[in-house]
Amino acid sequence: MAIRKSKTPQSPTQRADQKRVDILKSAGKCFRKTGFHQTSMQEICSEVGLGPGAVYRYFTSKDAIIAAMAEDERRQARTLLSEFHDTDDLPQALSAITRAFARRYAAISDAGLMTEIYAEGLRNKRVGAVIKTADTEWIDGLADMLHTAQERGQIDPALDPQTAALLLTAMWDGIVIRQAYTPELPEAMLALFDDMLKRWLATAAVSKRAKPVPAPKAVAPAAEPELDLGPTPAAEKPLTQAEIDLRQMSLI
Repeated sequence: MAIRKSKTPQSPTQRADQKRVDILKSAGKCFRKTGFHQTSMQEICSEVGLGPGAVYRYFTSKDAIIAAMAEDERRQARTLLSEFHDTDDLPQALSAITRAFARRYAAISDAGLMTEIYAEGLRNKRVGAVIKTADTEWIDGLADMLHTAQERGQIDPALDPQTAALLLTAMWDGIVIRQAYTPELPEAMLALFDDMLKRWLATAAVSKRAKPVPAPKAVAPAAEPELDLGPTPAAEKPLTQAEIDLRQMSLI
């Protein structure tokens, strides 16, 4: 006779956390089908199998659900980032993160939901504030990771970590959006992206510029040696009138 193992009862906190997760998953299904604005709270309640009172106990509005989804999205990304923070090969770690994002949003509906969350953040101040806070934590974490790699001599020390983190995030977001239209990203494109990152982040220490050779200084031409022509003859003294007369008489 098989003995059935009894499940460990969940604590009130665990049950509450599970309810929260169930509501967010159900809301995500509804949002994927009809979008944020076309989905009603009643539809979310029906999908999760809870009454409105139970749902409102965890989320006061549909905006609160959207904000929680945005926060969870970036929390998962930060968890992924923390796994590679102390890597000895940053370019390889960034390549792994790129592929993780590609797998995470392989389904068109998932990529579309992410882009819709960010679009809603531009219209809805509450959602926008949550996204901005989550993004700031993500960018700061990535910048810290880049700074650590610079201290270890892995990437170009001349790069500004904060700016580089913003650009990397924009590139990853772009890949997710592109994947919504190209469900199966070609491996060649991801390989090209990896190569581009390595070239961009490559440390400048391995390719020091040669210092220009200074132009030779102009050398003054050597003075020509003076020829020794012997002693300079003394200048003749002018003749007196008596000497002139004597010479004339000798010619007669």
